Amino acid sequence: VSSVLSKPVTVKMRRGYHEGQDVAHTLIPKLSEWGASAVTLHGRTREQRYSKPADWNYIKYCAREAAQISPHVQVVGNGDVFSWQDHVDALQSEDVASDVVTTYVARGALVKPWIFTEIKEKRDWDISATERLDIVKRFVKNGLEHWGSDSRGVENCRRFLLEWLSFA
Repeated sequence: VSSVLSKPVTVKMRRGYHEGQDVAHTLIPKLSEWGASAVTLHGRTREQRYSKPADWNYIKYCAREAAQISPHVQVVGNGDVFSWQDHVDALQSEDVASDVVTTYVARGALVKPWIFTEIKEKRDWDISATERLDIVKRFVKNGLEHWGSDSRGVENCRRFLLEWLSFA
């Protein structure tokens, strides 16, 4: 794919499918050979889902190996980033050298969409109830613009709103 695109190709993957059978470290060098520019590695297997913490030591191991074998591919770490401190801790560690270039914030952004401001400013921040309600209103407004205000659009908006609110 990378040979026919003018944009970088990125891949998001998990450690593996089954717990105890990690395969990402064997695939990342191949992805580099195949033209990927970056890999976002989720520190859990598919089987684990969210039942255990993300394995940042494994993510850092994969990033270190990738940097030695194929310095052209960057590794982005993913899993359990819910605050600016989680972001910093994921990138800095005394026990494992880190070649992880940054973190990929996923559920953390669903829980608190202002996490990116926290990371940028390196500070804990919470917003008022009024500001939270404004975010919900903006979500609904944008959802209705995107899906339409007919019954199907309203149902889509409601479904995604309720899913998002389950995180918040």
